[in-house]
Amino acid sequence: MDERPARPLGRQRGRPHRAAGEWRVRFFHTWIDWAGDDELASTDQGRFDRRVAGAWREAPLTDVPPLVFSEAMRDVDLFVGVTSIAADLDRTDGGPERGYGNRAGFAELTENAEARREALDRILPRLQIADRCKLDGRFLTVRGDLRAYKIHLGSASILTGPDDSYLCVVPAGRSGRGKVFLPLEDDRLSLILSKAFLLAADTEIADESIVAQIERGA
Repeated sequence: MDERPARPLGRQRGRPHRAAGEWRVRFFHTWIDWAGDDELASTDQGRFDRRVAGAWREAPLTDVPPLVFSEAMRDVDLFVGVTSIAADLDRTDGGPERGYGNRAGFAELTENAEARREALDRILPRLQIADRCKLDGRFLTVRGDLRAYKIHLGSASILTGPDDSYLCVVPAGRSGRGKVFLPLEDDRLSLILSKAFLLAADTEIADESIVAQIERGA
């Protein structure tokens, strides 16, 4: 994960997080030694504490109330979604982190992504571009006039045929590193759909950087 968006998000969420009254949860991470100048870390443990006689004491997982555990896991999902380098669609770093980002960005679908797939299955038939779109495993495939595209249902990253090369399409308003971006479920689904509409009409794209990428592989 990238520490730059993690720090402001942590302050926003109030780390260590007071989960519910007499409970709190602490999240740990470890630094990545191959990251060079980048501030990258790997997720580690999450530990629950309970206030006993005015002092915090670590509690076994079996003692944690379901509601407290659920809220903590929501935070885990939020942090991973926001800070993972696989979710940074405009990342240009090279080296091992780029390799990790590419693998994670097109990995098997999570439970949230599977739910997104089910939502798209219901939505697509009602869209103007329905005849150009098809769900295929982890991807929403889109047929443009110039090329065919595959949008990953988890990361919203794009591959374009015939060689599955990466196509960088940066969402509007996401310029600059270190800003907090909250990939809420509706936001990621909207992002996938907006990219689908864009790519289905690829002959009308005005963004020069996107056009150049498409033309290189045409």
